[in-house]
Amino acid sequence: MIEIAFDETHHLKNGKPLYKTRYTKVMSFHNGIAPVENKQEAFFINIENIKMFEKTFQKAFGFYENISAVKDSKGWFHIDIKGDEIYSERYEWVGNFGESVCVVKNTQGYFHINQIGKPLYSGYFSYTGDFKYGIAVAIGKDGKATHINKMGKPIHNHFFEELDIFHKGFAIANDGSGYFHINKQGDELYSERYKKLEPFYNSKAFATTFQGEKITLEENSFKVNNLAYFSQTDNILKDTFSYFKHQILSAILKLGFLEKTNIDLPDISHKLITKWLENEGILKEENLTKLGKEIVNLKEIIIYWQTLPFQNSVTMVESLKKGDETFSQTFGKPYFDYLENNFIENKISQNVMSFYSFDYFKLIENMKLTDEVTIDIGGGNGSLLKNIQDMYPNIKPLTYDKFSDQNRLKIDFFNPFNVQADIFILSRVLHDWSDLKAEIILNNIKNSMNKNSVLYLFETIQTKNLGLTLSFHLMNFVGGRERTLTEFQELLNRVGLKIINITSGDPISLLKVKK
Repeated sequence: MIEIAFDETHHLKNGKPLYKTRYTKVMSFHNGIAPVENKQEAFFINIENIKMFEKTFQKAFGFYENISAVKDSKGWFHIDIKGDEIYSERYEWVGNFGESVCVVKNTQGYFHINQIGKPLYSGYFSYTGDFKYGIAVAIGKDGKATHINKMGKPIHNHFFEELDIFHKGFAIANDGSGYFHINKQGDELYSERYKKLEPFYNSKAFATTFQGEKITLEENSFKVNNLAYFSQTDNILKDTFSYFKHQILSAILKLGFLEKTNIDLPDISHKLITKWLENEGILKEENLTKLGKEIVNLKEIIIYWQTLPFQNSVTMVESLKKGDETFSQTFGKPYFDYLENNFIENKISQNVMSFYSFDYFKLIENMKLTDEVTIDIGGGNGSLLKNIQDMYPNIKPLTYDKFSDQNRLKIDFFNPFNVQADIFILSRVLHDWSDLKAEIILNNIKNSMNKNSVLYLFETIQTKNLGLTLSFHLMNFVGGRERTLTEFQELLNRVGLKIINITSGDPISLLKVKK
């Protein structure tokens, strides 16, 4: 038995190389002849590795029904088993022969030819596929799909958004509402529509509903059998183990493997990492894919979520029992105090917050500032205020934070302070704290505001689908949570503040607040 080697550079017989030569690419033998590519040219060889026909092409494919598709400098065409072209025309593209016919494409569109190169019918399609049992799918100039016979005529008067070939007398169609089966008259076999659908195999067709349920359809009765239990169990088990995938990626990034793949590691580790990265689509032939390059750009963010937050998440049970953070019992002090004495983690935290500031751009547009004194309380490294100043260059910006340097002033927002400003900003600060502590922060800001001052809150407004899962992390990590709109209103009312406008966003919204 002759087969293609794993690297596709040569053929094997009984597991051993058929010949010594190595090509750029080889394809399967048909009728004792195989197409091969060598650098920029293609030709045919026999099982003795002797070049056939004394001809070279730009591209060449295997023989089907003793005819092969090839390309020269003028275009695509077909040759017979002797290497002679079976017609003189050249096409933009040709397929392989099956059922004695083949699809070709010229400047006017797609159509079928016979084995001597003659069109089966007049007219052209935007696309047409191979014939199976004398029927092919064809797409007209209007983008609608139907089935045609070998005379190019529709076998029924039904047209669809998507269409497949017939299998056991049934074809899969899509009318824009979802997938379903039709018969050879083009009639739907049932009224239901599905998100995904397969042909009937072993008397059943596998389908996925728009609700994500896995089902099968009986071939004769089209009865639905629900497989939800098994699919949900499978998904639960996959999700349970999914954390480990992110831990693997984080470890690889910490090693610097993607930046320098010749890093000194045991051979077994190097092989495991390389194979895993290839399987995940991060590496291809030892080069970073588009996904891989994006992951390198997000390296610091990925590592951040898989270190301190991940390590502390194992204390979630204790957090839920007391409704508060457990970071202080895991690491000896609350998170923000921990950062004060840990330069590296502090820098990572600031960079992560800077990364997430991309959520704010459209919100900043709605602030409509001119030349106001604008201060960001708890503003980190000042990246948000810099983005605001880029849009409103005449404002007078000041950043206040727990940590001070040349770009920011020190402040403890849990103690009274006297800061005069037109605009106050709190960006993702309140969600770090309980209601009691959030009230203290808001009271201190309110006492610095005059009747014209505005407080802008950048926060996630928790809904059914937004912010709920993150609230578990916030409580576990720092003792806070995301709040619903009602909870924000009640919190602000308790300290004498009110929301006068909301600019909704995903995931961050902008709440405009006054006394």
